[in-house]
Amino acid sequence: MSDKGLWKKEIESIRKPLEDGHRIALEKGISETAIIDFSSTSNPLGSPFDHPDFNLCLKDIFSRVESMYSQFPDNEYSELRSSAAKYFGNNISADNIVPALGVEDVIRMVFSSVIETGDTVLLNRSQNPANEKHCIISGGEVNYVFEDDLKNISSALLTKAKIIMLTNPDNLSGQLYSKTDLISLLQRCNDHSTLLVVDESLLDLTDVSATLADEVLSFNNLLVIRSLKDIFSLPGAGIAFSITNEKFAMILNRVRNCCNIGPMDEAVAISLLNMPSDIVNDYLTASRQFVRENRRYLMERLGKVRRFKTHESNTSFVLVDISAASLDSVELTHRLAEKGLLVRDCSDFYSMDCNFIRVSVRPKEDTDRLVEAIGTVVVDSARDSAMENLNQILDEEPVRPLGANRACPYYPCHFKGQDCTFCFCPFYPCGDERTGGRWVCRSSGGKVWSCEKCGLVHQKPTVQKLLDVLKGEGEMEDKLKKGWDEVMEPLL
Repeated sequence: MSDKGLWKKEIESIRKPLEDGHRIALEKGISETAIIDFSSTSNPLGSPFDHPDFNLCLKDIFSRVESMYSQFPDNEYSELRSSAAKYFGNNISADNIVPALGVEDVIRMVFSSVIETGDTVLLNRSQNPANEKHCIISGGEVNYVFEDDLKNISSALLTKAKIIMLTNPDNLSGQLYSKTDLISLLQRCNDHSTLLVVDESLLDLTDVSATLADEVLSFNNLLVIRSLKDIFSLPGAGIAFSITNEKFAMILNRVRNCCNIGPMDEAVAISLLNMPSDIVNDYLTASRQFVRENRRYLMERLGKVRRFKTHESNTSFVLVDISAASLDSVELTHRLAEKGLLVRDCSDFYSMDCNFIRVSVRPKEDTDRLVEAIGTVVVDSARDSAMENLNQILDEEPVRPLGANRACPYYPCHFKGQDCTFCFCPFYPCGDERTGGRWVCRSSGGKVWSCEKCGLVHQKPTVQKLLDVLKGEGEMEDKLKKGWDEVMEPLL
């Protein structure tokens, strides 16, 4: 049976999800508890349940709601919506609140309620790729807008757009949009009957005074998203809320899946929302301070990694340009995941290609471990690539040196006329200072073996002798040992 016509043709344009870093780590035998996640945007201070002073206990909550699993929850979520309205303040009422099982659930509801076939949705390029997916599923067409263009977006584009979506702070750069700029954009959207959706899931870790939640009472074309998942570091309880005018909230509550939030998640959310304001303020104040201090340390450490360029951020993560590095974002994230360290590969964001990673704030000792691992995987990558090239050379007949690679931007890295067959020394790191190499302090911390003053494997006669040994029979490890003993040792 042919599958032609069984699904929408447009669905095939939805991009494949990135590799699952957790899966890669687990397949390498790393336990779940040993994985350090720099890809998550969750509050690095941990959840209030981790702090005994807050008197919150997940086990107590579960024991209270255990019997409720045998009955349907209240689909109106009256208590949850009232608690959310009180928490968000700004004269918001329960009628302005729509509960959802995560931000993506909100996006699905909005798109299925608003978008008709052929409608245009404007996404700034830092939008979660899942938002593009839901636009396509709903029959909409995506146009991407760069962050700097949002202030000066043309009236023609606004007239064409049914929805504009952005995150504040920005989901890639971590930069915070000012409330003044957002209100100006909101007013222009209002003039063109365009819905403005602002995802403020991380705003509490930055500056909550920039929220547009209070503007939903004055504008009918505004929807604000708030989430508990990241702010309270509970990724397993993905509770989110849309805040909008009462009429639109009523529509979304009709579209919302019946009983979309389970009793445990609801109980956890209510417990968090009903925490005394002084405790919430202390927790969030401490969280913001932790983010600021550890973000600066993260930027300093990553900024010292060779060919890494960090971008300023106002929130709990840092965007890193690795376009000048020796390995791209896909390879880097994969190799780090194999060591149990997860960073966000940004290659699935619009126009970012494989040139950027996003690294979230963690305690300083975790950051040190990450930076050390980056140095290791860069060397591992170079070694693997060099070994692959060497095997190709050894497969050719006759086996002979490649000579000087004058097209290389780093030539000559040792001396003019050097032979570049062994671009990466097969004996690295030999640790033998008789070669001229030595241990030096790495700019990003720790020690690294430097071959700068060793040119032995770039001398043509030496290269030929090594190739004669390596083209022989046997395992490469054994042949390299023989090459060291018979070729290198006599030169020292």
